[in-house]
Formats: sequence, structure tokens, C-alpha cells
Amino acid sequence: MKTVAIIGAGRVGGAVGHLLARAGYSITAVMRRTQEAASSAVSFIGSGRATTDAAEAARSAEIVLITTPDGAIRSVCESIGSSGGFRKGALVLHLSGAHSLDLLDAAREAGALRAVIHPLQSVPSREQGIGNIPGSFFRIEADPAALPAARDMVKALGGIELMMPKWSTDRESASLYHAGAVAVSNYFVALVDYGLAFYQVLGADKQEALKAVLPLVKGTLANIERLGTTEALTGPISRGDTETIKGHLDAMRKRAPELLPLYRGLAKRTIKIAGERGLPDAKVRELLQIIEE
Repeated sequence: MKTVAIIGAGRVGGAVGHLLARAGYSITAVMRRTQEAASSAVSFIGSGRATTDAAEAARSAEIVLITTPDGAIRSVCESIGSSGGFRKGALVLHLSGAHSLDLLDAAREAGALRAVIHPLQSVPSREQGIGNIPGSFFRIEADPAALPAARDMVKALGGIELMMPKWSTDRESASLYHAGAVAVSNYFVALVDYGLAFYQVLGADKQEALKAVLPLVKGTLANIERLGTTEALTGPISRGDTETIKGHLDAMRKRAPELLPLYRGLAKRTIKIAGERGLPDAKVRELLQIIEE
């Protein structure tokens, strides 16, 4: 399978299409809602025919990538299926991390095979996607007969399969997987923003504070990459420094009470990691008592 139609070539679809074309796949058609948007996507990908007809695009290829927003995948797939757009034996994929194969049931009913490939990566633009996706880990979920072709595509994209032996094809597995991605990406952004709030309470400019903490953020990420999360942990909780933690809590109560709830939640998780790192049980219990008071 080497011919590909892309339905909804936005940021992710455009980047994936470009990478597949570069890897030797033939992009036959690129569908978007307007001809202008489709033509722009074709220009970026470097090949394919621009169209606004999803079923016509799907009929042109052995592989159909549905890269629309998550909420539209099922309806787009059903529309293509009802219009006779899927070839028998074709491979139909979506790239949503939060959903499973069921969004593509209409393709299966039309005699096609289903698969999901999702890069554990942020793609803020098509251009950055080209740089970010290669080297990323991917979730791969597929009908058994579709698995080899799905794995070939991930390899062509420069990706690595993330093995999850306890995965089951259901909404809960997909949601847990996606929640992990949200936590380390979106919530990481929120966590940095939360940290800046402490400096804003002290009158610092937010952008200046961001510049100040970025070296610490980058150093922490480097430590995690080199050592893993448990061994990378530093700071007062890792040392069992109860007095410093008491000082944090007292200061927040007096001057920034709105920051307390998240601090407590993060501290509890950090205490767990510190225990795994070897902090004595007595210190773990003492810290938890301080946090929960």
C-alpha cells in the first residue's frame, strides 16, 4: 500500500502528508472544505490533487488518512462510506489520540481495514510538525490485517511504536493514553504558568519571570532525560525538609491563598516520588501530615 488520500489536511495532516511523500508514498488527493485550503495543503505537501469531495479523494487511494478534528472523524467516515468512497481492502486511519477504532466502523462495514496512529508530539504548525514528528513515539492500534501497513507508515514517518501490553480496544484505554499526553504537555504549560504566579505575587513581570525560570526548567528536563523522574527529583521534599515546606504553606496562606490547592496536590505526588527514591517512611508520613493540615 503506497497511495494515500488525506481528508482534512490541517496542521497534523499536512505535516504527515509531507513526511509520507518524502518517504516515497504517493499522495493522490488532498481534501479540505474549500478549494483554496486544499490547494494550499497540496502546495505544502508537494503532491496530490486538491479537492473538496472527501469520497472522491478516498476512492483514489489504497490508504485513507482522516485527519479532521476529532469531533468530525466519525461523521466524515460515515459520509465517505455511504458515498462508496472506500475501496474493499483499503486501509483507513485516523490520528486522534483520544479515540479508538470505533470512529472508523463505517469503513469496516464498507470492507476496509481500520487503524489508528498517533504521535506523542505537539504539532503547533505544519512546518514544525515536519521537524517534531520524526523520532517521536506513536500509539498504533489496528485491525489485525492492518497492523503491518500501519507499522510501515509509522516507520516511514520516523516514528517508534510505544508498546502498551495492557491496552484494550475501548474508549477507556484511549482516554487514559491521551490523558497522559495532556498531563505532560498541556498541563506542563499550565504548571510553568502556575510557578510564574509566585513571582507575580512578589511584583515581578511575568515575561521577565519566565526568562528567569527557563534555565531551571531546561535543566530539570535534561535531568529527567538522563536520570528518569525518580532520580531527577531534587528540592526540599526529596530531602525531607519539613521546615521549608511549612514556610511555603504559611506564606501562601498569608499572601497567596489561591495558590494553595494545586501546591498541596503537587506536593503529595512529589512525596510519593521521594518515597520511591528512598526518603524514610517516617519523613513521608510527616510531610503528608503537614500538607494535609
